[in-house]
Amino acid sequence: MPELLTALFFRQLPGGVSAIEDQSLATGKRFFVHSGTGTNAAGKGRSPSTPVATIGYAVGLCTANKGDRIYVMEGHNEGLGDAQMVVNVAGIHIIGLGWRANAPRIDFDHANASIDVTAAGCTIENLRLLPSVTIVTIGIDVNAGVTDTTLEDIEILPGEDGAGVDEFTIGIDVKAGCTRTKIVRPKIRQHASAASCIAGVKLTGASDDVVIEDPNIVLLGAAAVAPINGDTTLSTNLRILRGILVSDDEPGIELLTGTAGVIDGTKIFSNLATIAAATVADGMAHFGVKYVELGNESDAVVKTASIDD
Repeated sequence: MPELLTALFFRQLPGGVSAIEDQSLATGKRFFVHSGTGTNAAGKGRSPSTPVATIGYAVGLCTANKGDRIYVMEGHNEGLGDAQMVVNVAGIHIIGLGWRANAPRIDFDHANASIDVTAAGCTIENLRLLPSVTIVTIGIDVNAGVTDTTLEDIEILPGEDGAGVDEFTIGIDVKAGCTRTKIVRPKIRQHASAASCIAGVKLTGASDDVVIEDPNIVLLGAAAVAPINGDTTLSTNLRILRGILVSDDEPGIELLTGTAGVIDGTKIFSNLATIAAATVADGMAHFGVKYVELGNESDAVVKTASIDD
């Protein structure tokens, strides 16, 4: 097959026919990853028939800012030990194929395991993350100063241990200076038995123009601060949109005083002393933020109505 075609994503159809991806989607090369059928070796990874075995190896095949894509194939399962999967090539797009239980899964088998985003303009899409030991520090770590990251349809699963004690301390951690980070449809589940889980999504340090869109987070356990948490220094232009946030006796959103932005269309289910305590976010405009304390109750508006002053 000519080089132009091997650089494109093709689907094998009955009779040996291939359907070619629309090249207008991106101009870069395509690489394929599968833990069961792949081999990390020269010349591998350019088609679904000859994938490489790990995402990190595929990242090393990419060229910065050329629109390269990595397709992580259905059923891929990759374990991380005392090391990080480093996404360090700018402008690449990592796409998990498959849906639900068939989507790729990354197992975090050591407390120090993490996915570290260290280059700008990267997108990671449709991966499932499984904490397999107690107190995994971070699931996805967007490193300080890394801009324009997109995390889409990332699912953080309840811990592998049946008692629920395997956990991420922080599911997704956005460090300082991560301008224009976008987190879309994160689904995060942490068990009530988790002893050290602090937040599903956390802003550790000040960033500008961060969007957290359609978060679906259940964060329980003794150490929980909030499903969405921001501390240390003030972020600006933060937008939290259309969330469903569940906690036990903790706010749905807790941000450092003065953090500025908008919370819109968000629903919070917890058990707090007051309705207003559902968010700790004094600098954030609240549009249609609702709270429910017990099942079989209707929602109440969080915060008092704005006045003309």
